[in-house]
Amino acid sequence: MTQLRFFRAASLLAALLFFAAAAHAKTVLVTGSSRSHGLAFVSDYAERGWTVIATTRTPSEAVELNELAARYPGRIFVEELDVTDFAEVDALAEKYEGTPIDVLNLNGAINTFRVGLNEFGETDYAWLEQVLRTNIIGQLYTAEAFLEHVAASEQKTIAVMSAVGGSITNVNSSTAPSYRASKAGLNMLMRTYGEAVKDRGVIVAIIAPGTIDTKRNMEVEDLSALTGRERRLVTANAYAPRAAIGAMIDMIDRLTIADIDKFHKWDGTVLPW
Repeated sequence: MTQLRFFRAASLLAALLFFAAAAHAKTVLVTGSSRSHGLAFVSDYAERGWTVIATTRTPSEAVELNELAARYPGRIFVEELDVTDFAEVDALAEKYEGTPIDVLNLNGAINTFRVGLNEFGETDYAWLEQVLRTNIIGQLYTAEAFLEHVAASEQKTIAVMSAVGGSITNVNSSTAPSYRASKAGLNMLMRTYGEAVKDRGVIVAIIAPGTIDTKRNMEVEDLSALTGRERRLVTANAYAPRAAIGAMIDMIDRLTIADIDKFHKWDGTVLPW
């Protein structure tokens, strides 16, 4: 009983801290916040004074995210969320019912460039289905679950993190077909969703962040300390700078309903669909 009262008190305190913070700042919800782009978005938004709802599938294992939340007490709130678990999405939306969310940053996804590639003729169809469920279906479900939160805000923006590899026009190799297909499908689904919600003043912005050097590997003098993939990216000069995260936040702030028909790269370049 004592332990139950403790957890209830802790939950109440967290809620009070959130609403106190949200009353004085804009609010962003970032999915996939435990590492890479998502973690960098959380850091930059918090540094700018935003209230950040940072979601991750396993908060207990999100060491860097929890350390960041401790650095910004009352500003970053870590929540558990798997976008393919619809009951979990609904529960989180209900928890924050009545809370305006200025930017819903749909960052969480399965990146097959990172975890391995399927070649045609050796397709793992169960894996393909999981990629599509996460990178397309889960994104739309989350966007719809939080639509009222976004519509009630000042900025009213859903920022969809796509990928350069989602451009059909620019396909020039057969690598990562599962990932490419998921991002191309995401582009179409969220482009049409943007048409559906624009009359409510909601901006659905589709952005390709690129491979951002969130760990500052470009500054490493001894490349042997990096993974093989990281070394290849460094030598090929294929990283976008760490500042690309801030550049995207600035761009998201500038975008309007008139921009929803464009596929933006992190630096503002308009990519072909």
